Amino acid sequence: MENEMRRRSKPASRKAQISHAISTRDLTALKQLARTKGGLETTRLRRQAWPLLLNFRSLTDSAHNRSAQHHEESQVSLDIPRINIPQSPEFLRTKQADSRRQRQLTHVVCSVLRSYPWLSYYQGFHELSLVFLLVFGSERPAAEAVRMVALFFVRDAMASNLDHVLQQLQLLYVLLKAISPQVHAILADLDVPPFFAISWVLTWFSHDLSSFADICRIYDFLLVSPPLQVVYMAAVMIKQREGDILALERDFASLHTALIKLPAQVNAWQPIIDDSGYLLSEYPPTKLQLMGNCRLPKLSAVNTFEQSWKRLDPARPLQFPSLVPVKDRHPLATASSKSTTADDNRMAQVIELTSTAQKARDLAVQYRWPLVVATAASVTMLMYAWLLMNQFQQLYP
Repeated sequence: MENEMRRRSKPASRKAQISHAISTRDLTALKQLARTKGGLETTRLRRQAWPLLLNFRSLTDSAHNRSAQHHEESQVSLDIPRINIPQSPEFLRTKQADSRRQRQLTHVVCSVLRSYPWLSYYQGFHELSLVFLLVFGSERPAAEAVRMVALFFVRDAMASNLDHVLQQLQLLYVLLKAISPQVHAILADLDVPPFFAISWVLTWFSHDLSSFADICRIYDFLLVSPPLQVVYMAAVMIKQREGDILALERDFASLHTALIKLPAQVNAWQPIIDDSGYLLSEYPPTKLQLMGNCRLPKLSAVNTFEQSWKRLDPARPLQFPSLVPVKDRHPLATASSKSTTADDNRMAQVIELTSTAQKARDLAVQYRWPLVVATAASVTMLMYAWLLMNQFQQLYP
């Protein structure tokens, strides 16, 4: 009797809690379990939980009937043979198994691109897709997962270029200025662009990690978070290695190389997950854009996610255009299509003049020109660049 009472009062194991949340479709509990230590724990549980978290079948299949080749499938066929399978005892590593995975992955990526031909492929999308294929083990559910991630999480990266991703990476520097001003100052002084973090954002760190367990733990968290959460994770990771970064030699190459290698040096991802969640609550995306005076387009996945995701319901499927009103065109295409050739040339002039001013300053230091001459030349060109930029912003605020 006493033993029976002890068994009843004993807290359920974490796996039992996850299974219960899945069976009862308790998304609140499931999301909390995905955020907290251990995440969703096993591939078997993820195979059941991720479809719930990603609102499978919440969109109609009207777009899925398209079979015309996507214009970037040739690049997909070049990238997929170069994939690296993450380390895990779950995977059979034979030539035949690798060949089968490549065929399956090609089908997954191409089916998503064919369903939504206005999406553009980017290098790294195949690595993001691979994780879902490895978890689900078959093409159909993997393609469904990738479809939802492409439309709602990484949509900005699938425009005709990566300009909007680079805008998001500028927000990384806004975060660093707030939480690690010393590291931010070094990056600013050395003019280090945030390109070191681009694979982190495009592949959700899967390009930079070899452990499948770590990759899945990160995906558990990101699937229950807003699209910009990966940028907050990047900021926290850099903050955690602040001491090491400050100890580096002050030169561009050393700093850039060290930053690229950061994800592989992380021993535990849970503290980064916890702190990045707190950081997002302190500096939500809307506030962050204001802080950095870096406003993303209104139809950016970052700015539409909260409202559009709430409207998804597998019981009442919607068409994607009813969430983001476009017809066979990327939502961000309207923002970029406004610029005429003359406007593009004007913007190019701004960039060129700013670069020339910097070169003038460098030459002055190198050849010890009179400081007043170099300063006058630089200021003149920068003022002209500023005037052109103001004109550009007035045309397209």
